[in-house]
Parts: sequence; C-alpha cells; structure tokens
Amino acid sequence: MDTKLKNVKYSPGAKITAFVIVWLCAMSAAGSFIWWVYHQDTKTSESYYDTYQFKNEFSVLVHNAVEYNVELKSETNIKSSGDAEDSIKNELQRYYIIKNKLSNTVNFAYYLKDTETEEIITNVANEDALALIQKQPSVVYYDQWTSASNNHPFGGDIAQMLTGTPYQFYAAVIEPLKPGDVFYDHSIKFTQNKALSSYVTFVLMASIILMIPFFIYLVIVTGRREQGGEITLSFIDRIYTDVHTILVFIAAIISLRIASAMQLDNEVELFIVALVFGIDILIGLSYVLSMIRQIKGKKLLKNTLVYSIFDLCFNGRAFKAWTLLLLLGYGAVNGMLFALAADAGGGFVGIFIFLIIPFNIAAVYFAAKSLLSLSQIMQAVKEISTGNIDHVLDKSQITVTFSRLAGDIQSIQGGLKKAVAEAVKGERMKTDLITNVSHDLKTPLTSVINYVDLLKQENLNNDKAQEYLGVLEEKSARLKQLIEDLIEASKASSGNLTVSAVKIDLHELVMQACGEYEEKIKKAALDVHINAADTKTFISADGKHMWRIVENLLSNVVKYSMPHSRVYINIAQSDQYGLLTVKNISANPLDIPPEQLTERFVRGDVSRTTEGSGLGLSIAQSLTNIQGGRFMIEIDGDLFKVLVEMPLWLD
Repeated sequence: MDTKLKNVKYSPGAKITAFVIVWLCAMSAAGSFIWWVYHQDTKTSESYYDTYQFKNEFSVLVHNAVEYNVELKSETNIKSSGDAEDSIKNELQRYYIIKNKLSNTVNFAYYLKDTETEEIITNVANEDALALIQKQPSVVYYDQWTSASNNHPFGGDIAQMLTGTPYQFYAAVIEPLKPGDVFYDHSIKFTQNKALSSYVTFVLMASIILMIPFFIYLVIVTGRREQGGEITLSFIDRIYTDVHTILVFIAAIISLRIASAMQLDNEVELFIVALVFGIDILIGLSYVLSMIRQIKGKKLLKNTLVYSIFDLCFNGRAFKAWTLLLLLGYGAVNGMLFALAADAGGGFVGIFIFLIIPFNIAAVYFAAKSLLSLSQIMQAVKEISTGNIDHVLDKSQITVTFSRLAGDIQSIQGGLKKAVAEAVKGERMKTDLITNVSHDLKTPLTSVINYVDLLKQENLNNDKAQEYLGVLEEKSARLKQLIEDLIEASKASSGNLTVSAVKIDLHELVMQACGEYEEKIKKAALDVHINAADTKTFISADGKHMWRIVENLLSNVVKYSMPHSRVYINIAQSDQYGLLTVKNISANPLDIPPEQLTERFVRGDVSRTTEGSGLGLSIAQSLTNIQGGRFMIEIDGDLFKVLVEMPLWLD
C-alpha cells in the first residue's frame, strides 16, 4: 500500500494535476492582488467622500467654478480684455469647456457672493442655497483671506484667483446623490467595490494557502519518477539556461506592452489581458520548475550557452588556428556572394538560388559531419578515461579534418593496452615466482624440521650439540613462518582468497586475541588498555581473515613497542564502519613514510635486529581490502597508529 502511494505521488498525472492547481491559484492570487492595487483607494477609505477620486474631481469642479465666475465671467468680458488674439481665443475655448462641464453636473453646488454689491451667483435652485450647501459634509469655503479647505488640491490656485476681490465662495456635493454625473456613478462603483473587497481578500488568501503546499510538492517531485530516483530532465530543460531566461524576460516585456496598450474598459480587452497574463504565469512556472530540475541535476551552470562556448573554445577540443581562418573565409565568401547579387540587379534571385543557397547548404553539411566526428572522438576519449581501453573508435566514420586526431587516440589506446598487459603480466609473474619459490622451499624445510625432531629424540650428551640443535629448531621454525607468510601475502595481494562474511563482535574478537597474546605482552613489559563503545560493534567480515588481521597487529605491537610503555586499543563505530585503532610507542625511531610500512619486507626496525618478516602489516592491509575495509597507518614522532575500518553488519 505504501509503495502504491509513493508511485501515485511521482506519477505524471499527479504532477500535471498539481501544476494546473498551482497555475490556477497563481492566476487568481495575482488577479486579486492586481485588483487591490487598482482599488487601493477603496480599501483605505471609509466612504466614497474619503477617496482620492472624489477629492480630485470635486477640487477640479471648485477650481472651474471660481475660474468661470471670477476670471472668465462672460464672452463679452473675455473679448474686451485687450489681450492678444491667440490668448482671447484660448480663454474663450476654456470658457466653453468649463461652462459645458458645470452644466452637466447634477450633484455639485456652488455659491458665490459679491460682498460689495451683494450679487449672488449659484447653480442651486433652492431659495436658501447657502444653508443647503453649508450643511453638507463636503462643504469648502474660500475668500481672499480665508480658506477652510487648504488640504484640497488647487487650493492655493483658487485663493490666488480670489485675492483682491470681494467674493466669498462656497461649494459642496449635495447628498443624497442623484443619478446623472460622475459623483453618482463613482459612488455606486465604490459601494460595489467595497462589498466585493471582502470576497477578493478571501480569494487572495485562499489561493496563496492552497498554492503553497502544491508548489512545495512540485519542487520535491519534479525531475524524479520515483522516490530517490535519478533526476530526469524534460524537453524544455534542453534550452540553454541563459537563453531560456532571456526568452522569459522578452515574453514578460511583450506582455507588459500589450497590457499597457489596453484601456480595460470592455470585455474583449479584459479577456485579452487575462489570456496574456495566464500564458505569462504558465511560462514563469515552467521556467522555475526547469531551473529547479537543473539545480537538482547539477547542470544549471553547464547548461548555459556562455559556458558551452567557453568550453568549446578554450578547452582545446575544437579550437585551432585553421578553424578560425576557415570561419573567416566562410564569412568572406558569403560577403562577396551577397555583394555580387546586389550588383546583379535583376539577376539577384538567380545568384541567390544557384550560388548562395548551395554554398551555405554545403558548408552546413560539412560542418555538421565534422562535429559528428568530433563527438565520436570525444565519446571514445571519455570511455578510455574511465578505464574502458577496449572501446572501438571506427576511424572510417571520421572525417579528414579529425582523422589525425582519431589516429593519435588509437595509438594512445594501443599504448595503454600494451602497458596494462605488461603490468598485469609482471605482477602475475612476481606473484607466481613468490608462490613457486615458497612451495619449493617448504619441502626441504619440512625435512630439516623432521630431522631436527629426530635429533632431539637422540641422547646427545654434548652440551654444544644441544645448543646447536636449539638454534636449528628456532631458525627453521622462523623460516617456516616466513614461507607461510609469503604464501599468504601472495594470495591476499592477488585476491585469490575466498571471503565468507559473517557477523562478528569486534570487541569480543579483540579480547580473545589479547588473551592469546597475554603471555607475550607481559614478556614485552607492555600495558594494554582496551576502550570500547557502550554498544556492541558488529562487523561483516570473514572470521579467519579478521583473526589474522588482529593477530598481525598484536604481533607488531609486541615486536616493535618500547618496553614499559602503554598500548591503546580503541573499538568504535561510524555510520558505515566498525573502527579498530591500535596505538603504541615504537622502540626504534620511525624514519620512514607510513605508506612504505605496508610494502612487503619493510620493517620499522631498519637495522633488522628484531624478529619479523616485514610482511605482517602488508598481509593485514591486503586482508582488510579484500573484505571491503580500509587500512591506514599514521606516524607522529615515535607514536605508531593503525586504523582498521570494516563494514558494519546490517541486520
């Protein structure tokens, strides 16, 4: 059931569904946000009279009313002003525009009084026009000294027009509003938008809340067909990243130009803007997911046109001096052909069809064929570099341009094959020699040991003979051990040993080995300290080989440690390995690189005054390697440290 659920999560259907949901949510969220941007005045205003739209329209009408009645007054007044003809013409045009605008207002009322002549000018038919205007919330008052509404736009200009005049000016929008002008229309629209704002807010929040989890899901699953699977790039990811980015920006600029050209005052324009906006979100979402897939696949930088050109030109794979000359020649020939066609007049079409087109087709064909040959050579080099020296490079498929390069690569391939064959042959001969010589020495040595045993059974009353017999027994036993070590080292280094991995308690194995070596450790006057983790460390190893590794390490400690010093054996584990660390102080100076100590017949005791064949650490390293472990040596002054890492047992 869990596997089926995982398969559903990574199925194409689930991804497409999530993509569509994210796209729709992004469209609704962005549309809601844009609506709020366009109706910001609705959100911040408690009533229509608090909106910037009302204040601006009202201030314009107030300015128009003052200008119409105080400065322009009438056609006769304008014509008799004595101004220039153009100035009179402009003022007359202004007079008619304001007159028409004031006559078309239904809810705007103004009251102008001349305090010297008591003349009253108003557009209110009510007998008590001033009282009606003064009781309105939107009332404004101006005279040459006082302005009760200095915060209105054009307030300073209005006060300037009244300076030096005996006029008092009142204006207001009469409530309740009546149909017939912009105040009523805008008020109705404000009420509708105010009621709609709560729904738009809900859509905005719901779209964002719904979009986030589905977008996170797309980020997690995009590029994978199963959990933990390899990243698979889609066809859109084949576009160069920088080219893709430029195309997305171009699409965004085109969309902005289209949207800015629309007035958004009819259904067709709204549909066009919505369609363009939806396509933009689709392009943007696809672009983001493409970038995420390339980041996951670690190909974001490499999949750029700039990187590809740089790699092609400066990595020496295709750039040569003659290539540059060839490109320049190609451009020069094209230039001459086009110049010839331009001078040909009516023969332009014929030259274009029979010369320019065939020449460019031939150039593209040969370039494509050469690039195909180059790709085959690059593939061959890649295969050889990974160790596949038997990869076949068919030279007959390579163009003349790269034939010499292909021949050089084949020569390198042949040389590598020969060198590898010689190295393998030499290693095999060395291993066979050691094995054969060891076996040949083992037969007569067995006879020597048997005769030594027979001599021990004889009653030899000569003390010197007994002493010589003891030396023979000791040296033959050492020679036997050396031969056995040689055979085992040969088998271990050649990988001819079988490995049967079982579950081994590393701590218990070390304790048993220390018990076996207890007498030798006491004789060497060493103090062994074993530190182990609280939890048992179980490793996957061959019991016989692992015992030999620990035995060789303890033997090395007994032979080469400084007497009356401490030996530390630590047992721990990491995420993947069981760790065995052995640290001791060397009795002799360690003037030798650590890696050299694991070579055959190399000993830390350069003078070779102690026992040992120089094979113990080499055998331990080989046995560790064939079991999938790691063997490392560190030297710090006289401190000698060996670290053995073996794979943990996985239940």
